[in-house]
Amino acid sequence: MSMFLTTEELAELTEATTRSKQIEWLARRGWVFEISRLGNPKVLRGYAASKMGLATEAPAGQTEPDFSHWRY
Repeated sequence: MSMFLTTEELAELTEATTRSKQIEWLARRGWVFEISRLGNPKVLRGYAASKMGLATEAPAGQTEPDFSHWRY
């Protein structure tokens, strides 16, 4: 599976088949994307999942606040 949404997935997401309309849809909604050398919008698959409200994995490492520097 690619790290970017496919052309078909972008068309399904934006309900647009033209690059210009896909770019317009993404930009109006504040999505982060890049334009490829060929002019296609590129959206990271993980970003799209998080933008659509799917849970993401918890960051590795410390999950609790560090209170060790506080004085009582």
